[in-house]
Amino acid sequence: MNLTETYLCKQCVSDFQAWIDKAHVLIPDLDVTIARLDVTRPGNPETRSTNVAGSAAPGNLDAMQLKMNLESIDRTAAEYALLDHAAGTAWIISEWVTSAELLISGPEAVTPRHHDEIMKEIKGNTEPMTAKDCAAWLSHAVGIHFTSKRIRNWVTRRGLQAVTTDGHPKYLPEDVLAAYRQRERDVA
Repeated sequence: MNLTETYLCKQCVSDFQAWIDKAHVLIPDLDVTIARLDVTRPGNPETRSTNVAGSAAPGNLDAMQLKMNLESIDRTAAEYALLDHAAGTAWIISEWVTSAELLISGPEAVTPRHHDEIMKEIKGNTEPMTAKDCAAWLSHAVGIHFTSKRIRNWVTRRGLQAVTTDGHPKYLPEDVLAAYRQRERDVA
């Protein structure tokens, strides 16, 4: 367990800093996208496509908003880690960076990662988190999206156990991921 006096563990701060660094690198590239001067790969018609008829605005307003969002990142990951909403901030910045990369490079096929591969990666490498922080962390770290309410429902319905119960209950991400996997089996 990685005990810390911040709201993010050391590995999370390191990962978060990588997202922040990537954000600052993408800002100049967004200017080309804003001006609609870039050439991207064609959209995938089976997913949300960028080849949809619409407004012929002189600039890409989504790219402009993302650039403003990325420019608003004014701290290091270590400074953000001191804030009680650090996990949510890390998640939103990772979403901004991912969206900016998609706008700059165009859509590409994403290969889903296997559950066992993800479990090996996180087992024993994470610390207990509140349901809200755990949902945000799993979304950021492994791309599995669900709400903190769903985690609390799994406690009631699936027997997910909190690791700590002092204050807000805290859960290990690997236990939450196992509950998610069980839900996937039940649905299939």
